[in-house]
Amino acid sequence: MDSLKSKNKKKLKVPPDPEEMNQVTGVLRYFDSAFSLIKIYPPDNRSVIKSTDSFYERLTEFLDEYEKLALIIEEFSFSYEGETIFQEEEKLNSLPFFFFKDGMRELSFHNGLEKRELKDFLTLIKEESSLPLEESDIVNSLWVKDFAHIRYFAIDEFLDLDIGKGGERSTADIKEFSKGLISLTPEDKIELYKRSIALGLQVNPILEEKEDDKDLQDFNLPYHVAAACEGENPELKLMLSENRETPSMVAMANLLFEILFLEERPDEFSATLNVLYQGYKEVVHKANFPLACLILARLQELKSMLPDKSEEKEKSLDTILEKTRDESFIALLRGLFLDGQIKDYDSFFQYLSLLGPNSIPLAADIWEHSKDPFILQKASTFLQEIAQENIAPVAKIASVDRVTLTKEVVAILGRIGGKQILPYLINFSEYKHKAIRLEIIHAMSKIKDKDTNKILMRFLSDKDGEVRTRAAMNLKYPGDKITLKFVMQLVQEKDFTNKSKLEKKALLNFLACAKNSEVIALLNSMLKKWTILATSKQNETRLCAVSALENMATPEAVDILKEGAKIRNKTIRNACDLALRRIA
Repeated sequence: MDSLKSKNKKKLKVPPDPEEMNQVTGVLRYFDSAFSLIKIYPPDNRSVIKSTDSFYERLTEFLDEYEKLALIIEEFSFSYEGETIFQEEEKLNSLPFFFFKDGMRELSFHNGLEKRELKDFLTLIKEESSLPLEESDIVNSLWVKDFAHIRYFAIDEFLDLDIGKGGERSTADIKEFSKGLISLTPEDKIELYKRSIALGLQVNPILEEKEDDKDLQDFNLPYHVAAACEGENPELKLMLSENRETPSMVAMANLLFEILFLEERPDEFSATLNVLYQGYKEVVHKANFPLACLILARLQELKSMLPDKSEEKEKSLDTILEKTRDESFIALLRGLFLDGQIKDYDSFFQYLSLLGPNSIPLAADIWEHSKDPFILQKASTFLQEIAQENIAPVAKIASVDRVTLTKEVVAILGRIGGKQILPYLINFSEYKHKAIRLEIIHAMSKIKDKDTNKILMRFLSDKDGEVRTRAAMNLKYPGDKITLKFVMQLVQEKDFTNKSKLEKKALLNFLACAKNSEVIALLNSMLKKWTILATSKQNETRLCAVSALENMATPEAVDILKEGAKIRNKTIRNACDLALRRIA
């Protein structure tokens, strides 16, 4: 019966784990990003190194948990466990199509993969992708390389199916090759005619008996033979045509930069610069951000390379650079994001970095509108990198109406840390939303400066108990007389007893750190305070006083606890006794 149940379970298709699918999707995004960047930049480029490292880290994390990542390759997509998880239909940039066109149908990575092996793999696909389509063959290259932890399955639709099946061998005289002539038998002519029809090279699709005697000269053989697979004919022909006839935009950009560097005439320099700018706009419109980064970075570098007394050239260059970051370009980028046309977010955010502070509002919009954790992390990292250099433009995007974004800005400031963020936290402390106030307290917990108490004291009187408690728990520097006096006043107020246990304990423990006589007297009075109608809240306050005295652990505190161990209330008595044992 058990074996029958197990068989039935095997037949049931278990849906893939959503967390596993999310991890695979993340791995493929890093794979695609590394593929895009390595095609354009040299191996020692910072972006290539960072992208490769990120891909390796994500991939090995997955392999450590699942042992193997097996991708099914379709024409324009990757599938995992029967679900499509990555798709790119632009043939010239499509990672799935790059493998699919050579017959690969499965690609798998296995646990034990080393970074060197992955880098060699990426270098290999870079070399193959740079070749003309008719010359590249990634399957053959992988077979030669024979990676230990990267495996594949490929089909070869062009193998001669008659190999190994026997049959008659050709009787052609090899010596006739040197004369440029071979005599064909009638059977040879019939076979050639049949194959020409199968390949679509002959107009008449029907072979009749009377055509057996057709002369070879009558055959309509073309000078240019297209692909054998009819379904692939138009697409491959178009791609090959584009590859042969259209110069690479990268090559064109490099040529234009060489011309700009050598051009001495300002008017010709400006004309060439405008040509480059038009190409750059087209690249951005197509969301080709690796190439856009390359062009924009070199434009910015060109300014520093201009020789002295090149004011007119510099003016032309400044005009173009200003155009690359004006509002119309930012609006274009926003439209590309909203339309889902951005596929490579690594190069996209690198591009935004080159644009500078003008791109901060766009990054903020992306953070607010995206639900993808990968994109959210990229946007947050981008904003943090800018804030580390200049906090003001990043802090400026926060507002009362954008609660989640403001909370993230505060979190970014918290990660930066240091006294420099305090003025901005003070401004944000006026915001009424609880989540923002809690994030401010969390950010201040990482700052080692007594000025943090000035902000925390504001929150000690907050209407929300959780905010007050968090603020009390993060108070520092009990030697600060202003803060100490303020907290002393709070604990002596009538409603102190009604606060939560955690809040009371945090405030009293802060006072205990001061270890002065005034605090000791206050704790002693709390511990000994007793009424006939004592409530649970009053007893709770006395227990918090016991905890504070234990933390203080001075001789005076020990004496008070010894007296407390004689109190009539059993709960308080036992708490004092336990505190004394811990101190001892």
